[in-house]
Amino acid sequence: SQWRRIAVSARSCGHLLFNRYLLLTNCAICGLSSSCGDLISQKLECRNRKQSLLSTVNWKRNLTIGSCGVLLGPLTHYWYLFLERRFLGRTARALVYKVAADALLFSPVYITLYVVSLGLMRGVGREAIKADLWEAGLEIYKYEATIWSAAQAVNFYFLPIRYRVAFDSGVSLAFDTFYANQYNSAPSNSPGDKA
Repeated sequence: SQWRRIAVSARSCGHLLFNRYLLLTNCAICGLSSSCGDLISQKLECRNRKQSLLSTVNWKRNLTIGSCGVLLGPLTHYWYLFLERRFLGRTARALVYKVAADALLFSPVYITLYVVSLGLMRGVGREAIKADLWEAGLEIYKYEATIWSAAQAVNFYFLPIRYRVAFDSGVSLAFDTFYANQYNSAPSNSPGDKA
């Protein structure tokens, strides 16, 4: 009977999160994924410098990257809704269109907004943002256009729309780590200025 109550509570919570408050849930998931990705990136950077992570975590950088994830959450949320309405069903044709649109249209826009948002949050100038976009943005897109498309095919074919951002964020934890690493190793981001 206790397990039944737990199951009912979990189902009720899941309904609230993935139906009623889906936009807020997706924003929170995107922010959490970005923040966790940055912490993993910082851990890898510390390991390369042979430092302890706990003593060297840049919380300002982590908060900035997590905030960027939250801010871009609505874009991802509404993009998936648009794709589902524009290319109905799970046919091979719809799947190809969704994956192609995601890779050719959404990825460049998302990556650009990611780099520009982080640059603005850090307070760097236009030239530094441009340099980051060319350096980190192109590197990110190169990997995203190849690996990400396969993950999106699975996402679009197998999952109901309400779980797509959650799946996206789970898979993108590796990409969020990569984003943070690429962005923070771009030319305009000197070690003391990373945020």
